Amino acid sequence: MMQFREDIRIRQNQRKPKIHWARVWFWLIGVMIILLAVVLTVFYISLSPVRQAEQKVNAFVLHKTKITKISSTSIDNRKHITYAVVGEDASKQKQVAIVNGSINHVRVYRRDSGLSDDALRQLIIKKYQPKKIYSANISRYQNALVWEVSYLNQRRQLNYVTLDFKTGKPYRTIEGI
Repeated sequence: MMQFREDIRIRQNQRKPKIHWARVWFWLIGVMIILLAVVLTVFYISLSPVRQAEQKVNAFVLHKTKITKISSTSIDNRKHITYAVVGEDASKQKQVAIVNGSINHVRVYRRDSGLSDDALRQLIIKKYQPKKIYSANISRYQNALVWEVSYLNQRRQLNYVTLDFKTGKPYRTIEGI
């Protein structure tokens, strides 16, 4: 009988601890949620200066021009920061406001005096045969209003082209960035 009790005691001590997989998954999911929250918070905080600058530019354009409704704002950071604000005036006519980076000067252009979005897209597709168009923004280059287009070519290289706002004539092209 004594031997039997010791055998039971030895077998009990040798038993492997049971893993509670529900706890492991609970902790793993909890850690992932916390990491995701931290990453999203960092992105939100790091992009707040851009949001604040955009709000400041939009307020400046609404105050200094006849634009009453803003539909989009884009930022160009070539040599100097330039903001392009597209919107409508009270008579529902589309306008483009170009604001310099120090937000103290604005120039307004009629949006319909240049290539439409569809005409620009057709020009890019016909001339450059892109695999994908990433962006097309209005800006100023050498004191002229331009379209700045970035696209992926057929060889999967990033390309950048600056086109005249009215005619679509290229000012400069950078291939294979």
